[in-house]
Amino acid sequence: TETLTCKDIATTATGPDSELFYASVSYRCQDLLPPPIQTGFNRKCTADGPTFEYTCYELSEGTQFITFMSEVESAIRNAGMNCTDDKDPFYFYQYTRTEGTFYINSVVSYSENVSVGNLFNDTAGLDKVFATTGTLYSIYKTKPPTAAPTAAPTPAPTPAPTTSSSHNPIAASKNWLTMFVAVSLHYSVMYSLLF
Repeated sequence: TETLTCKDIATTATGPDSELFYASVSYRCQDLLPPPIQTGFNRKCTADGPTFEYTCYELSEGTQFITFMSEVESAIRNAGMNCTDDKDPFYFYQYTRTEGTFYINSVVSYSENVSVGNLFNDTAGLDKVFATTGTLYSIYKTKPPTAAPTAAPTPAPTPAPTTSSSHNPIAASKNWLTMFVAVSLHYSVMYSLLF
């Protein structure tokens, strides 16, 4: 089993130009107009295994939300959170799960799936327990497959000197074909060992 190592970090930024796109807690309107006030995560955990990398971000238990709540209170005071859908804004507690997988077809490719949701209902006031227990940004990635170790090849006996293949087109094409078949068989064997 791999060990999950966690440490407190500065609160992450969120959004399209940030390391993490999605927030932990948002003060928002249902239709996202005006844009939500968001906070990121202040704790990072990692585990690294032979076939995977796992990283997650969370809010530590003692999070005070001072900057976030200051922004919310300022928006409320300045009528900056008047929802265009005529409903009251609310606090939304979000989790994000990202899974990335490497595939081998004719080439190695990478595919990523992201799902977003919430464990708790929205609240009119900030619920710190919901925020610290119901938010998470989880990233799980498989590592690209590696070739299985193979035994070192036995050196071939040194052949007697022959006419250089660069001067003999038939010998050159046979050498090329032999190399092509040998490399193809090598990759075919490697592929079958992996799957």
